[in-house]
Amino acid sequence: MTHDEYDRASRALLQDYLLQASPEQRHIYVARRNYDDSAELLAWLAGRSELDRATALMMYWSLGAAWFTQYAADDYVPAHERDAHAIVRRIEQRYIDGFYAGRALAFDPGNWPGPSMGDHPGLVVRRAVPDAMLAAVAGERACDPFAEAVDADFDDGLPLPLALAAQLHDMAAAVQPDRGPALGDAVAGNVDIWAEVMPPTLSPLATVVDPGWPVLETFLRQAAPQECHQLMLFADTSALSDALQWLLDQPTLAASSALALYWNLGASWYVPFATIEDVPESHRYTAAVLRRIEQRLADGGYADHGLGFDLARNRPRFPACWPGREVLRAIPDPMWQPRTGQIVDESDEVDFITGLPEDIAEALANARG
Repeated sequence: MTHDEYDRASRALLQDYLLQASPEQRHIYVARRNYDDSAELLAWLAGRSELDRATALMMYWSLGAAWFTQYAADDYVPAHERDAHAIVRRIEQRYIDGFYAGRALAFDPGNWPGPSMGDHPGLVVRRAVPDAMLAAVAGERACDPFAEAVDADFDDGLPLPLALAAQLHDMAAAVQPDRGPALGDAVAGNVDIWAEVMPPTLSPLATVVDPGWPVLETFLRQAAPQECHQLMLFADTSALSDALQWLLDQPTLAASSALALYWNLGASWYVPFATIEDVPESHRYTAAVLRRIEQRLADGGYADHGLGFDLARNRPRFPACWPGREVLRAIPDPMWQPRTGQIVDESDEVDFITGLPEDIAEALANARG
């Protein structure tokens, strides 16, 4: 199976699910779906007239309607944002035209925990959001996609148990046979079933050519230990590789923060490789960084700051144990041990993708264009 074939097949599975899903299930899917890899599927769903009006409005804001107000015309939208921007514009027009027929659910874009008009107060508004998109939808019933019951019964917007997840994983394995075992609470511990099976990678430093580095460096030099810890727990490594490595080099970084990054980089994925040279080339650089974290923690090379880390409480993005992987180089015992101190939970005040404070994430995005 090729990557294109996988994309088509996985999209077809998800479309089949969404076609038979209830309004509440579709609402939960839109609220909790990973938007980074869903443009085509979201565009398809936004083109269904039976979609509930409340869900269409929630998708509109979740895709970044407030962020796009800074662009006076479509031509000014950066290339990497155009797919989401196009869906936002289509939803807006269809919504105003009365295209969406579903009227089951209620939704207030100004009173929910997701993206809203007030998210980017520093932006210059060059294209205002129409009044219709600011008004609450008075549906027949409420659906809170972030309720505790939803946390227990859904993952990444899809219902548990894992039948659909297993089908998607089997297709992914046909594209990349060494991706690893299927994930899920039943087989891999308390991990997200939709975590990428291949862990993320860090890249060699590129601060000189990154127009956003001055923004990051200024923030990092004055950031509180808790803010640095948030980055190690939640940062997108593809966007903040340099920042994470800069922090790892600081003697003031908390040991618990270094340990958090160690696990969130998927350290347990590397156990079948006895040496760094055995690691696939795509992950060799990251393997070397993980070894340096191990050594520096063993040498007491990090600070304390009263911060703790515990795998039983700090749910990593990637499993601590990958079932079925041969262990040729075990993770050192000290890396498993909890560290006492304040357990830092994910803050509602940070950008959910980067782990940066919202204003810093916005300034970084502006600097990078």
